[in-house]
Amino acid sequence: MRGIPAALAATLLILGTHAVAQVSFDVASVKENTQPAGPSGLRRSPDGALRAERMRARFLITIAYGLQPFQLVGAPAWANDTYYDINAKPAPGSSTSREQMSDMLQALLVQRFKLTFHREARLVDGFALVQIQRGALGRDLKASALDCEKTPAIRACAQGGMSGTAFKASGVPMWSLVQQLVAAVNGPVVDETGLSGTYDIDLRWSNDAAPADDLPSLFTAIQEQLGLRLERRRVSADMFVVDRFERPGPD
Repeated sequence: MRGIPAALAATLLILGTHAVAQVSFDVASVKENTQPAGPSGLRRSPDGALRAERMRARFLITIAYGLQPFQLVGAPAWANDTYYDINAKPAPGSSTSREQMSDMLQALLVQRFKLTFHREARLVDGFALVQIQRGALGRDLKASALDCEKTPAIRACAQGGMSGTAFKASGVPMWSLVQQLVAAVNGPVVDETGLSGTYDIDLRWSNDAAPADDLPSLFTAIQEQLGLRLERRRVSADMFVVDRFERPGPD
């Protein structure tokens, strides 16, 4: 999911995503970080507190609402290069789940950054995932007897995972691969393979910034290893359109 998308995926494992009524932090400090460089990150403490260090304003939106970067449009230019430190705490003695944490971060953006938005479907440049030859799978894409969505506790289901240049999974549907490709290409991907059921997938490719001699590019790897192809298309994508987003006032 390259650089930022990979960081986003890791952060979402901490926060989770949820779409229910929002709850708010009891207290929250939001301060601009004007240091020219330094560590950045976001973590949830055991006591339910959320601490963010040098987080780009735009990135806070994608984290809070579980967005891929391409889905966020309309954010003001300053949100791309303005960073914030956040120290937010729930009410004393309260129990905060990962799902509630995501809701609370959304509420903070609404309260302190005056965020308003709407969602809409737009035709954008993207990709369709198709079979190169109908019914012919590549060597690293195999029909599976497992269904790891139904039986995640099976040992084989816990192996593999996603890294910057690899995706390995057992007993997963095609949509699982599609979601990884969305992150890898930073754009929408629609599944037109016609493949149902679950699959064992082992996809490895070279990082464009630091290519490995023995690994192909992502697009070539999909063809050679999976027997599939990404074709450029205009596709419909769900977009998160920012209507208002302001710099927060002092605490």
